[in-house]
Amino acid sequence: MSSHDLITQARKKEAEKDFDTAIELYKKAFNQDPKNFFLQIDLGNLYASCNRFEEAAGCFRRANRRFPDNENIKQGLGFCLSKIGNHYHSQRSYSMAQAAFEEALFFCPKNSSYTYNLGNAYYAQSNFESALQCFKKSSSLESDADTYHNIGNTYKKLNDFSKAKINYLLALELKHNQIHTIVELIQLQQNTCDWVGISELISIMRNYTNENNSGKISPFSTLSMPGLKNADHLKIATAWIKSHQLRIEKIKQRPKNQSSGKITVAYMSADFKMHPLYYLIIDIFKLHDQNNFTIKLLYSGKNDGSSEHLEFQSLDADFIDISQLSDQLLYEKIIDENIDILIDLSGFTLSSRSMIAAYKPAKITINWLGYPGTLGLIEHGPLYDYLLSDHYVIPTEADNHYAEKIIRLPNCYQPNISNRAKVKKLLKSDYGIDNNTFVFASFGQSVKITEAMFGVWMDLLKSTNNSILWLLESNKQAHENLKKYAKDNGVNSDRILFAAKVPFPDHIARHSIIDLFLDTYPYNAHTSTSDAIWADCPVLTMSGETFASRVAGSILTEIGCNELITNNKKDYLNKALHLFDNEKDLKNLKNKIAKGKINSTLFKPENFVKNLEDIYTSLLSA
Repeated sequence: MSSHDLITQARKKEAEKDFDTAIELYKKAFNQDPKNFFLQIDLGNLYASCNRFEEAAGCFRRANRRFPDNENIKQGLGFCLSKIGNHYHSQRSYSMAQAAFEEALFFCPKNSSYTYNLGNAYYAQSNFESALQCFKKSSSLESDADTYHNIGNTYKKLNDFSKAKINYLLALELKHNQIHTIVELIQLQQNTCDWVGISELISIMRNYTNENNSGKISPFSTLSMPGLKNADHLKIATAWIKSHQLRIEKIKQRPKNQSSGKITVAYMSADFKMHPLYYLIIDIFKLHDQNNFTIKLLYSGKNDGSSEHLEFQSLDADFIDISQLSDQLLYEKIIDENIDILIDLSGFTLSSRSMIAAYKPAKITINWLGYPGTLGLIEHGPLYDYLLSDHYVIPTEADNHYAEKIIRLPNCYQPNISNRAKVKKLLKSDYGIDNNTFVFASFGQSVKITEAMFGVWMDLLKSTNNSILWLLESNKQAHENLKKYAKDNGVNSDRILFAAKVPFPDHIARHSIIDLFLDTYPYNAHTSTSDAIWADCPVLTMSGETFASRVAGSILTEIGCNELITNNKKDYLNKALHLFDNEKDLKNLKNKIAKGKINSTLFKPENFVKNLEDIYTSLLSA
C-alpha cells in the first residue's frame, strides 16, 4: 500500500475515532516517505488528541527542525510540553516539570501560562527568587489575579511582608472575592499583627464557608482565626479534601505481605527535624517495645542538617524519605512496608502527605499531635479513622463535629520528652529588666496574637504598675504594629519587649524570670505551654470550643492547676490582676506546678508509650 493510500486510510480511521489504528497507519506512511514532515504534524496532533503528549512532543520537535519558523508547530509543541510539565508537577517531580516548562518557553517565550507554571515548579523546589521572577514576568504578559496571589505568596516566603500584602491587594482588585487570597491576606496580617480591616476579611471568609464548598481555604490557616467553631473547621477540612479531586479508584490495589507477628506502626511527618515536635515525640520513638512493635518513620520534609534530624535518622526504626514519592508510589511503599497503623503527625501543614490516607494504605489510620483538629470527611467517611485526644481537648459533646472516631488517652494527649534542660535560676537583670518588675510573657508565634487578646494584655498593663510584656521575637512589622497599638491605647510602648531567638536550653532558662505566662486565644500555646510548665512558670489560659483553644487547658488539667483555666476575657483579666496583686498566691501556684509536674505523667514518656501501645493493640484486636 502506498504512503498516499496509508494516509487516506489513517484519516478514515481517525474520523471513526479509531486513533490507535490511525497512528499505526501514519507511522507506516512516514516510514515509506520519511521526508514528509507534514506527517509528523498529523501524528503529533493525533497523539495530542489521545493525551499521549510525550510522543506528540517528539513529533512536533522533528517537525520544528524542518520548519523552524512555523508558529503553529511551536504552539503545538509548547502545548504538549506544558501538559507534560503539569503531569510531572502533579507527581511531585518538580525538576522535571521545570525542564518541561523551560523548553515550552523556548518555543513560546511570551506565553504567560507557561511562565506562571515554571514559577510554580521553582516555588515547589523552594527556589523562591526564580519563582518570583517568573511570576512577575507572567503578570507583565497578562494581568491575572492568581499570578498576583502567587507573587504575594513568594514575597511572604522571602519575608518581604509589605510587598506580599501589596500583591494580595492587587489580586483582590482584579478578583475581589478570590477566597484563597483573602485567607492568605488574613494570615499575613495576623503574622504581622496588622489588624486593620481584618475582622471584615474574616467575616467574608466565614460567609464564604457557609455558602460555598470550593475547598479554596487552607484548613491550617483558619485555626488561629477568631470566631470559628468546630463545625466550621470540619466543613473547611472536608471541602479542602474534595478540592484535591483524589482519584482513589486509580490507585492500583496490591495485596498486603504476610505479618511478622509484630505490630508495624508508621509515623508520618514533615517535621522530623529541628521543630517543636522533637521535644514531644522523640522519647516515644525510643521507648517503643521492640519485641512487639516495628516502628517506621515516613519523612516528607527536607533535610535541615540539624542534630535533631540526625537523631531521628539514627533511631532504632526504619527512616524512609517519602518527600519525592507520588501518591501512587507512596501508597505502594506503605503496602510494601506492611504497615498496620499509619499515624499522621502533621495533618494539613506544610509538606505533609495527609491525603494518602484516602487510599487506605494501612489497616488503621490515626490523626495525632501535629494538627489540632479534624482532618475532615471523604466520600461520606473520615479521611482518618481515628483522632487521638483526651477528655479535655475534645469533650464528648463535641464528638459529632469531628470526622474521626475519637480515642481518648487517659491523660493529656500531648507527650513530652523527659530529658529536658535543667532550669537555671536567673535574675531579671540578666535580661536587662529591673529585678522588681513584674514580667508578663507570651512566647507564641505572632500569628496567634489576636487584637482581642492583645487588647486584654494592654488593659492588664494599664491596670498594673511596674510591669512589662515580654513577647517572642517575630518580624519587624509585627514589632512595629504591636508597639503602635500599645501607644494608641495609652500604654508606653517601651513596656513591650521582644525576646530574641536562642538555643532551646537558653529559651527554657529564661522562663525562670517570668512571673505569669499569658496564653493566646483561639490558638493556644501548645508545646510552649509545656516549656513554661517545665520551668514552673504559671500559664494563664482561656479555653474555647475548638481543639486548638483547649490544649493549654489540657496540660494544666494534667498537672492539677485548673484554676489557671478561664473561659472568657473578663475572668482572664481578673485572674491575671489577682496574681499580680497577690505574691503569696502566685508563689503557691508555682509550687503547685512544680509538684504537679512531678506527680503527673506530663513528662513521663514511659507511661505515655505504654498507654499508646495498649491502644494500638486493642485497635488491631477489635
